[in-house]
Amino acid sequence: MVKVAIISFEHMHAWSYAAALMQLPQVEFAAFADDDPKRLAQAKKMYPHVKAYASKAGWKKLLEENICDAVIVTSANVRHREQVIAAAHSCKNVLCEKPLSTTLKDARSMIEECHKTGIKLMTAFPMRYSPAVLRARSIIQDGTLGKILAVKTSNHGSMPGGWFTDKKLSGGGAITDHTVHIADLLRYILGQEVTEVYAEMSTKLHAISVEDCALLMLKLSGGAFASIDASWSRHPAYKIWGDVMMDFKGTRANLSIDCFPRLVHLYQNKTMKHSTFSGGDNLDLCLVADFADCIIHDRTPSITGKDGLRAMEVSIAAYKAIKDKCPVALPIK
Repeated sequence: MVKVAIISFEHMHAWSYAAALMQLPQVEFAAFADDDPKRLAQAKKMYPHVKAYASKAGWKKLLEENICDAVIVTSANVRHREQVIAAAHSCKNVLCEKPLSTTLKDARSMIEECHKTGIKLMTAFPMRYSPAVLRARSIIQDGTLGKILAVKTSNHGSMPGGWFTDKKLSGGGAITDHTVHIADLLRYILGQEVTEVYAEMSTKLHAISVEDCALLMLKLSGGAFASIDASWSRHPAYKIWGDVMMDFKGTRANLSIDCFPRLVHLYQNKTMKHSTFSGGDNLDLCLVADFADCIIHDRTPSITGKDGLRAMEVSIAAYKAIKDKCPVALPIK
């Protein structure tokens, strides 16, 4: 049995991870911490038998009391470094929400401290568990498409608001939020690294201080190029929060995947809202189950801190390319 705690419900994914913890027979949802009274009250109502820690120092007390074996860090991006390193020094394995941090320096220090202390650091990239991704990876690695020439991708979403639009807390807007998922999938599916990044961004859809529109162009180590549309361009009533789509062009064949196909659509006149359903969408459950399994069987996480760093490099390089108005080579020193 693995005892897992959640540090902050600041990121909306924390609620899904908490639900996953309750579904896994090999896991005990041991505790959670949050410094926001409203979020804390909501979590207490949903999980009354789970120990709760309040105040800004609550997460530190949680670590000190040794109530868990591992933690899921789902706070605002800028807080990841302090909390992950503290967890490492408390000998707690960590699943850290993406992006790993807001700077490459912080991400590298997180990886280094976790290595020094011998704890496992896993990056939260649930898209790796998508049936569409797994099937596409198998087909491409079998050589069915031949040499990959180009990849067109998108990770759209609705504008999340809150701390996501505060650069001091998030590190950036749509590029920070949505680039890393696709960057990781390109590495995972193709087994290639991103070698160069160019990007353009703008704020056109919402009255916010960070970008809501972004397009990245990448060069890959295998010779192909790829595009990423990472925009917050989906309106609140869209059929799902966004999408993850990838089109691969090869010398022998092409392949397209939609990671969130909608099978059932419900349109209601009373609410004037559109809701949908599709089977196999609970990728967060797969992610948390894999995290628990790597602890139980003492193996390297399927998605490491280094994977989180490599994906982060793409978004950091995108901002640098926009600032310098020229492509940026990777890795960034």
